[in-house]
Amino acid sequence: MGYADTRAGHMLSRQLGIVGHYCLMNDLPALNAIVVNATTKEPGGDVVLTPGRVFREELRAIYRQDWYEVGVPSTGTLRKVWEGM
Repeated sequence: MGYADTRAGHMLSRQLGIVGHYCLMNDLPALNAIVVNATTKEPGGDVVLTPGRVFREELRAIYRQDWYEVGVPSTGTLRKVWEGM
């Protein structure tokens, strides 16, 4: 799976950071870490990780989490996270 226009990846840093911080504030693995560079298979330098975890540990925690039990945050909730960053 890929997209012809790779510029989209350069525009997601803020949004992915908001998702990562929301997850940490709610004792969840930082879901933003699953978004990786197509070439390196690594996340960007601004990736949010759970303190004390490295990237591979975060991925394992993400895949172990039952995401169906987690409610979808409202846009207002995500805005509050962004304003608090």
